[in-house]
Amino acid sequence: MNKLKSRAFLTILSMIIVMTTSGCWSSVELNDRAFVSLILVDLTDDGEFELTLGFPLPNRMIPGDVGGSGGSSREPFAFVTKTGPTLPQALQDIQNDLSRRITFGQTRLLIIGSALAKHGLDPILEFISRRITFHISANLFVTPGKVLELVETPTTFERFVSVILTSYITHRMTIDATLRDVLLARYGSGDILIPMLSLSKAPETIAKKEKSQVWLGVDGAAMFVKGKMIGQQLNKAEMQTALLLYSNIHELTVRVESPTDGKEITFNLEDITTKFKAKVRDDTPEIRLETRGTASVQASDSKLDLQNDEQLILLQKELNREIKSRIMNLINKTCTAKADVFQLGNYIKWKYPGIWDKYQSNWNEFYAKGLDIETAVKIRIRGTGEAYRSIRTEWGEGT
Repeated sequence: MNKLKSRAFLTILSMIIVMTTSGCWSSVELNDRAFVSLILVDLTDDGEFELTLGFPLPNRMIPGDVGGSGGSSREPFAFVTKTGPTLPQALQDIQNDLSRRITFGQTRLLIIGSALAKHGLDPILEFISRRITFHISANLFVTPGKVLELVETPTTFERFVSVILTSYITHRMTIDATLRDVLLARYGSGDILIPMLSLSKAPETIAKKEKSQVWLGVDGAAMFVKGKMIGQQLNKAEMQTALLLYSNIHELTVRVESPTDGKEITFNLEDITTKFKAKVRDDTPEIRLETRGTASVQASDSKLDLQNDEQLILLQKELNREIKSRIMNLINKTCTAKADVFQLGNYIKWKYPGIWDKYQSNWNEFYAKGLDIETAVKIRIRGTGEAYRSIRTEWGEGT
């Protein structure tokens, strides 16, 4: 009988715990919260911090309420901006104007204006790192001009700007730089790459329909040294090469000249991985990069016969030379900027801590002028398609 009473007591206690911690209890609290989807931060011309928070509006997300025939034109998203001498003060001013409590638990994007990026990331890191609900997996972007230009971006294909930005990362169209990456880099040299957005003129047909002249896209990447954006940046092609080194690119189109007649052959690179290996020779650190992957022919203007093994080997060597050249040009650009954005120093630090101690204080100078970086590229041509020569060659044209 005592066992039955004990079981009954435990059952009732469990029911009470479930009821008091269930969604019904939390749903009231959720109605009192404003969830921040993205944060935009910049500096004003007066040197104050400009903080903008983007909020999805649940009361405007009812199907049929936005868009469509007879639907409301009200936007399902709101931006609120305040300026202040510090970011916490600007945040407090935003909170004072809202009827709900600001919550950062759903924030996944942090957009930084170029003025603040040049000033440095430390104020942002200080502001974010003291909010325990903020996810360090949030992605960072830099805008070429004022960050508020992003607000004018038309949401033609998605309902929210935040969805557009997230898709750039999901589809591996740009560098995946998270708050975690920036914090880790800042505790080291502070050198890192952060993707750059482009704000260009919208296509005429979209501009008329959306009543916006701004079009959002991804461009290159900003180089940060000691937490500050420098003047030299990566263009879009260099940014894509950086993705090869990060082993974080789904596919990449590359054109090379045929070794037989100099005509262009276009490849699609897939499954690219790059490994970094640290070595020491005579107490001097060295780095070796090994890039591997596969490629398939997408188009050819060349008479080269893809069924001919000897010609195929020559073509594969030409492709590897092209990729190696792109990698070395990118590395040389970072060396010229004295920016160890790929954090090669960490590989020395982890494997040879004693050697690292000798170079740590002057690492950026050594990286720029003294570090020997060797590259090896081994990309195999896997697919040639059904046409083994240029279609024009098969038809007797193009000569």
